[in-house]
Amino acid sequence: MNVLYELTGPVVHGRGKGAAAGFPTANLALMEGELLPPAGVYATRAELSCGVFTGVTNVGTRPTADSREDVTVETWLPGFSGNLYGEQIRLHFLHWLRGISRFPDMAALKRQIDLDAQEAQSWAGRFPDGIGFFTFSAEETRGLSQRLAPLLPTGSVVVLRGEMGAGKSEFSRGLARGMGITGPVPSPTFTILNEYDEGSLPFYHFDWYRVSDEEELLEIGAPDYLPGRGVTAVEWAERAESLLPAKRLEVFLQPVGENARLILFSALGGAENPALRLKEDFSC
Repeated sequence: MNVLYELTGPVVHGRGKGAAAGFPTANLALMEGELLPPAGVYATRAELSCGVFTGVTNVGTRPTADSREDVTVETWLPGFSGNLYGEQIRLHFLHWLRGISRFPDMAALKRQIDLDAQEAQSWAGRFPDGIGFFTFSAEETRGLSQRLAPLLPTGSVVVLRGEMGAGKSEFSRGLARGMGITGPVPSPTFTILNEYDEGSLPFYHFDWYRVSDEEELLEIGAPDYLPGRGVTAVEWAERAESLLPAKRLEVFLQPVGENARLILFSALGGAENPALRLKEDFSC
């Protein structure tokens, strides 16, 4: 399984269309056959020798600038004015902002990119240490969390965020497999909590989607599992945010295209971010 978490390479000369329109971009040199994220516009974190910057990255064609069909990776760094040609740039993907669109002119594209930059800044602030991975199937999503599971210490609380169908339950199943749980791992949508004691650590799987209020969770003793004696995964935590411990691992899953997912890890409250170790197992 090959999961892309970043793109790295030198900045090369582009076609100058962005610079002429007021948003000069850093064009990443691509290797032949390199695995790329699905086409679209992303919020990214760009690491350069002179610092770390929030960027707006276009992966794909540029229908407003020209009619060419070759795929490029271009990043605009708002507020940066230096010369980047020949510099190494490392891009971490934080959020899929939108698909690629054709605008009436470059001025209209510039207005949209300004809006993209504002949204990118909000995602960079929300996930200051975020480490992003792409998976391209449900199997890869389970495989990613299966490899994460052995890195989670006792008492870990993993909060899974994302829209309906984003892959939260698949991610939870991978955690269970990574902890040595071999039986079925159904979604606890109606039971609220499923407990598993057969693995290397107890695994507590919450789904708060149908929870009406915090009292319902207090009645079943949910705080006893936050943290518990093993690993706790919580889906739809938005229903009762105040019950979450400050120290936790946040995992945000975002669909990108039909099958791909951008999965972002961020540790809060002094928790270790195991994705920093997890990424060492993957190649770009």
